[in-house]
Amino acid sequence: MPKIVAIIAARMGSERLPGKHMHDIGGKPMIEHLIDRVRQSQKIDGIVVAIPEGAENDVLAQLCKEKNISCHRGPEDDVVARMIGALEQEKADIGVQVYGDGPLIDPAVIDELIGIYRQDDSYDLIGNDMKASYPSGCYAEVFAVQTLKEAAERTQDPAVREHGTLCMRQHPEIYKIMNIEAQGNLHRPDIHLDVDTEEDARVIEAIVDNFAPRNNFSLHEMLAFLDENPDIMKLNKNVFRRWKQYQRK
Repeated sequence: MPKIVAIIAARMGSERLPGKHMHDIGGKPMIEHLIDRVRQSQKIDGIVVAIPEGAENDVLAQLCKEKNISCHRGPEDDVVARMIGALEQEKADIGVQVYGDGPLIDPAVIDELIGIYRQDDSYDLIGNDMKASYPSGCYAEVFAVQTLKEAAERTQDPAVREHGTLCMRQHPEIYKIMNIEAQGNLHRPDIHLDVDTEEDARVIEAIVDNFAPRNNFSLHEMLAFLDENPDIMKLNKNVFRRWKQYQRK
């Protein structure tokens, strides 16, 4: 059986919310919430956190050690190289990119994407982030590690290599790619559960506090809570999202 490893790229050098991965939310660092959520996936064989080599990121390496999570250190700006190094370290056949700024991703979403990928191995990349349908912060991608390595060799453009699988997504003529769209009441592109700013962190903290001490609440539950509390939902409504430029309309 192929080994499936979830990879989380994280760093302390965020511009809008410096050190955001160690930002305290409900008594523990943001990235710890994410690790605890990803660990609930039923279809992964491991987790690796890919962090830059700089000393400011030592705190992330220490947290991984304390949480008994594999950690790999690589270039800060060449994110695809860092990802590949981490997945090779873990001897992964299939990688699952889980974005470090989405601390409350639903593990059921991860498992759904893995299930679809395993059902049809003709696809090189399956994700739910290429077109806005799911709430941001609940995005993931599944791909063969060997295919990512081949795609990375096709470009040396730093602007592409700093965005992980973008080297694949930019070449649909080469790679077979599928975007999974949210169905039913999960189709909520108006909701933002990723953390780029202090406003985002306040939304996440409100959700965590509401469900504490549980950490297995679903995306359905989170959306219901936000709909019942529109003032919280509005806190980060106007935050600029740089990654939107890479999504299809």
